[in-house]
Order: sequence, then structure tokens, then C-alpha cells
Amino acid sequence: YPPQSVAPYICPRAANKTFKVRQYSAYSVNASQLTDAKVLIFVETLYSKLGKQIIQIIDALKIHRKVETVSRNLPLLTTAKRGRYSLIIFENYYKYLNLPLWNRQLLDKYCYEYNVGIISFVASRSNDYKRVQVKNSKLTFTQKQRAKNLRFTSDSKILYLAKVGAVLEYPVPDNDDWVLFDIKGFSSFLSADDVNGIERAAVIFDDGKMDKIKRILFGHNFTYWINKIAFVDSLRYLSKGLIDISLNRYIQIDIDDIFVGSSGTRITRVDADALLASQNAFRRKIENFTYCLGFSGFYFRNGDPLEDEGDERLIELGKNFIWFPHMWRHNHANEYNETYLKAVMAQNKFFAQGMGLSTASHYAVSPQHAGVYPVHEALYNAWRAIWNISVTSTEEYPHFRPASNRRGFIHMNISVLPRQTCGLYTHTQFFHSYPGGFSKLISNIEGGDLFFTILLNEFSIFMTHQQNYANDRLAIFTFERVVDFIYCWTNLRLLWMEPLQMAQAYFQKFPSEKMPVWSNPCNDPRQSRILPSSYNCAEMPLPNLFLVGPQKTGSTALATYLAIHPNFTTNDPISYSYEELQFFGGANYGRGISCATYFDNVDAPRTIASLIPKAAIVIILMDPADRAYSWYQHMRAHNDSLALTYSLNDILFANTSSPVAMRKFRSRCISPGRYVHHLEHWLEYFPPSQIYLVDGDGLRKNPASALKDLVASLHQPEFSFEEFLYFDEKKGFFCLSINGTRKCLGSSKGRKYDAMGTRLRTQLNGIFREDNIALHRFLIRNDLMVPNWLSRQLSHF
Repeated sequence: YPPQSVAPYICPRAANKTFKVRQYSAYSVNASQLTDAKVLIFVETLYSKLGKQIIQIIDALKIHRKVETVSRNLPLLTTAKRGRYSLIIFENYYKYLNLPLWNRQLLDKYCYEYNVGIISFVASRSNDYKRVQVKNSKLTFTQKQRAKNLRFTSDSKILYLAKVGAVLEYPVPDNDDWVLFDIKGFSSFLSADDVNGIERAAVIFDDGKMDKIKRILFGHNFTYWINKIAFVDSLRYLSKGLIDISLNRYIQIDIDDIFVGSSGTRITRVDADALLASQNAFRRKIENFTYCLGFSGFYFRNGDPLEDEGDERLIELGKNFIWFPHMWRHNHANEYNETYLKAVMAQNKFFAQGMGLSTASHYAVSPQHAGVYPVHEALYNAWRAIWNISVTSTEEYPHFRPASNRRGFIHMNISVLPRQTCGLYTHTQFFHSYPGGFSKLISNIEGGDLFFTILLNEFSIFMTHQQNYANDRLAIFTFERVVDFIYCWTNLRLLWMEPLQMAQAYFQKFPSEKMPVWSNPCNDPRQSRILPSSYNCAEMPLPNLFLVGPQKTGSTALATYLAIHPNFTTNDPISYSYEELQFFGGANYGRGISCATYFDNVDAPRTIASLIPKAAIVIILMDPADRAYSWYQHMRAHNDSLALTYSLNDILFANTSSPVAMRKFRSRCISPGRYVHHLEHWLEYFPPSQIYLVDGDGLRKNPASALKDLVASLHQPEFSFEEFLYFDEKKGFFCLSINGTRKCLGSSKGRKYDAMGTRLRTQLNGIFREDNIALHRFLIRNDLMVPNWLSRQLSHF
């Protein structure tokens, strides 16, 4: 039967109107000099629908963010003299308006001084007042409204992705729950007509004429897709360029399972011709577009006579497409060893050579993405040996859901790019039997998941299947329609490039993704099904407690003392150092060898949380002045040339005119003691309930008491540490005595050196003064232990 014909998408342009769009720059100031490229999001709850949608968009755009619920305390807004956030988002604008006076003043002062804007959402409230004026503002709005004729405003400064000219006549669902703003004195970004035909703003821009704070307010949530486009443009505009969003979108469409499938589901000769025709049509809208066909040669000519003709026609047209190997018999790589994988790959290669197919793309896809992630190294080795593969893709890294978190990585010199779904699978072949009906397919395309996948991702590799190009050819319909929809509503430019070029461009744009962040596949049902057969989830001796430092605070001593408790065991020491094996920080993460202390390592919280999300994190807090002095003496003992040449006082006065090595030394001396900055980073990945603080001063003076407190907080059985600890006068610190055998830490631990001078201590206290004040506030706000040394410090300020 011929495929069902469906009318193409018609862009609802405004009748008899022409638009002259003014070009504005979002980069009004050099924001990078003032703030970090990070967004602070205040949500109603961690489970609210709109809050989760905001976070998903932020994550898809790969924007750094911190999420808070509105409470009596604000998070730390600055570090030294630099703002921590370039943009603030409130899920509920009323929560911002009704902040406690002190918090509101503090937040507004931050926004004013650091030129930070606010995005928020105003919902219709359940009261009798329809017309409302925002307190301390000239802004008025009407709630419980029905909106129609939504369109982007041609003279808006915010316009970037959003295209002017199209009109959404009746948004679906057509409810009377909009908030529509009066435009006078403000600027409309997204306009709508109310029931009386009067133009109002559905999204309004307050340029801060009254209080110098720029705000963009939405009159509805993301139930309406058009608001999501407005939201992305708002992010870009108010971030002043720190949030970098390109207009280019690179699209690759993979067709898996070529030659695979039961009779009745496969491509025929006319389908093959239609495939080439659609490629030529796409090239008028997607620059250089070419389909990528993944083949399993074993199944060639394995259908009915019409389908066998289709297979042959694909071979005849082969030079028009990119071809990639998809395993000889659609084999699942995780089920086989390297020798077998090489053998079946060789068979597929012989098939391609015999059919004259060009397979020089250096791209491959594993059936069901098995072996790509979780990694089956036999697959990577076989790919390199037989096909010289450099690029693959998967939807499983780091997890299948949420799709907004999919990322890329490089392993064994093979680039792994994120792969996306498009709402089509092997069983979706006819319009009449599409799951959820034809309307579900259309909603996925027109402002749905497929549209926003392209909008939010500069690079998109879509998974389709041979079956989607047979029968009703749903894939051709789907992508033709979404491309037309994109050009109707956005200014995006659609392009295509070969897989190897896409991988190079992807990791040039996102270099931080090159190193994979390992997770535990045994905790993911989808990933556990595609684990290599040799992988045994029952034998995974992963740690569940981490002593993360910082350096020179007594972490080695704490680990040694804890190890005598029957419920604790530590990692084995490494042969060439007394230091602990460290796996989760820096480039050595990929090799599993020692690299740096975890506490102030930017990668450690993320990598630990990914693999062991329920881990207990133990942090020792000692007076940062004492820690800095101890570290300096440690470097002198290791014959560091700077430490031997300069006094600590000289190093502390290092400035921009000082040698680079001296400035780096000063930073390494001071930075770990800026506790709040690093604690905030750990709390982005672990809840306060998994953070355990130890008073470094108490650990040094009375370790048995500190250990008892820690063991109790970890809900472990009591243990008489005092029976095994004694103070060694010669060493100057506590050692162990077990069964008459005394054991002390090595000579590199607990060195004796001259006491810190009063002048130097005063100088260090001054350096850490603001940090210690911030630390106290932070600990109180998060209901964490306040060490005694900090209380003493603050009493002298």
C-alpha cells in the first residue's frame, strides 16, 4: 500500500504584515569581570513541576546552576569580590516579592552591584482580585485571562532564537489562567491579545528604570511551548553573553537496522527512492545534509521479494549516503569477547567491500548501544582494529533519563557523542497505530520534545530505524515537519557535517566532557541489562566513606585511627608513598592513581557522587591559618625551592607583578582554607545529611573524643578508642598501641617546626577573616557542627 499522505506544516504568519527586526547585542557589559557563569534558581519545592522543567532546560544548555528552595537564609552570593551568579531565577515571583526585608535588600543589592538580572513567573492566584499592581513598582497586570494571538514583538531587545512574524492564534490548552501585563512603561517580549482584543504582554521586560535591576516576567508556566523559546532567549539576554547560545544547530539522522527486520516492516524499492528524494529535499533546508545508514550485512535480502528489491536499490544508491557498521548479525557486543567481535566485524566489512559501500566515516553504532557505556573494552579494541572507528554515539551516558543530562566522553581515543530519540521506534510504522494517536505524534513535533531537543542542543544525533522509512515513512514526515516548524518559529540555522567533524566540533565546544564520569551501572536497570557478561554486580567493593581533607589537617591520622574500629577499613597504602590512593580528581581519574587532595579539587565531588551517590563525606576543619602554615612547612621539608627561598610572609604578599610560580604557591597555600567556597561545591552534589565535619583542633588534642563523635554521627557501634591511643612526647602527636605494639605515622607526618609568630598569625587571620565569618554563617544555615576554633576566632573580631 502507498504511504498515507499528510499535509505539510503551514506557518501561521501574521496576515498582511512585514516586520523589520532590529538587531540588538546581549553583551552590554563585560559580565565575565563581575560574575561567574552560573545561575541561581529558587524553586517552590525540589519536586515542583515548573521547577523541574526550569532545571531541565538549564541542564540541557549545560549551564552551571545552584538550586535552592526559598527559606529564611540566602545562599552565599559572592566569593571575595566576585559575584557567584550571573542570573537569578525565581519559580514564583510572589516568593521574591515577599522575601524577608533583609534578604530582599541583600538580594537586590547584589543584583544592582553586579548587574545581575532576574527571571520569574507570575501565576494567577486564587483570589477575587483580577487587576493587580506589583508593590513598589509601576507594573500592573490582570490575572485569570484567556490569551490569543501570541507573537514575539519585533522591537524587543531580547529577540535571538525567537523569530518575529508567526502567530499562535489559540494556544492549547485554551484556558483562562494567564497573567497578562500592561505594557505602558515596560517592553513586551511576547505579546498576546486579551478577550477584548487589546494587546498585552504575556512575557514582559522591566529594564530597571526604577531600581536598576532588569527583570523578565512570564505570565504563565511552560504548559505553553512558546514560553520555553522566550525563556531561552531571556537566559541569554540577561546573562550578558555568559550563557553562550549559538544559532547553529548540527543535525545528524542515523538509520539503524538497515537490512534488519521481519517481512512486512522493511524498505521496498520505492521507499529507497523516497529516502534519497527526502535527502535532496532536506539539503535545501539543512546545509549538506546526508543520511547515515547503519547496516547488518547478514540480513541482506532477507525479506519478501519487494523488500529484497528495496535492499538491492539501497546498494545501488549507496554512494549517496554515509554508511556505518551496525554489527554483522545485529550482535549485542556485551555478550561476546574481543576475538568473536573482531570476527563478526570482519564479516560485515567483507560484505561492505563486496557491495561497494564506502565505510570511511570512522563512525559506528553498537546495537542497543551495548558495550559503549557501560564500557566493554573488547568492543573498543575490535572497533579500532577492524574498522578504525573514531566516533560512536549512545543514549545511555551518563543515563538514559533525563535526556537533558546526556553528555559525551572520549574513551580509548574513540569519541562518544550523546544520541537522542525522536519519538520513533521499530514498532512505529503507521500513522493510524502511533501510540497515543496522531495528535501525540504532532505534539512531539510542534513544540514538543523533538523540537526542544534541537532547540536546546547545538549538536543532535537522532536514532531512527529502517522501519521508520517503510510503510507510512513516519521518519521522513516527522523530520520534514519539525524542520518547517523550526524555521517558522526560530532563527536557527540547520546544518550537517560528517560524524568525525561533529565529534571534533563537539569536544572543542565542550572540552570538559572529554574525561568520562563513571557511574555504577548496577544502580541503573537499563545499564545493568547491557553489562559485559564478565561484570559481577555482587562483587563491587566500593568505599562508602571518604575522608576528603583538606590537606595538612590530619586526614591520614584520622583514617589510621578509624581503621582500628572493627566496622571500618581503609584503602591500602601505595608502595611509593605514605599518602593515600586518590582516584577521583584530575587527569589521573582515568587511570586510578594518586593526583591531589579531594576537598578543593573541582572534579572530586561530581565524580564521587556519580559513582557512589550515597557516600558519607568526612571533612576536617582546622584553623585555616594553622593549615596554611603547616602546608608551608610541609613544602619546606620537601625541599621546595620557593619555600626554601622565601618566608611565608613574603609569599603572602605576592601580587600580579610577582612571578607566576610564587602566585601559584600562594594560591595553593590559601585556597584550601577558604572553606565555604569548597563546601558549597560539595553540597551541590551531596545533601548536608551526608556531610560530616570534624573539628581539626579537637582531633589533634583529643582524638578519642573526636572519633567517638564521628562514629556516633555515622551510626556505628561505640568503640573505646582511648584504650588504643597514647600521646608520644617525642613525636608530639597521638600514636596507636595494639597488643603491645606501638605504631606511629611516618616521619612525614606531625613534623616539629617553629611556632607561628604573632605578626604572621595576625596577617593570616586577616586574610581568612571574611572567609571565617562566611563559614560560621554557612554552618549555622545548614545545621552543621561549628568547630571550637571558629567560635574563638569570631570572638576576637
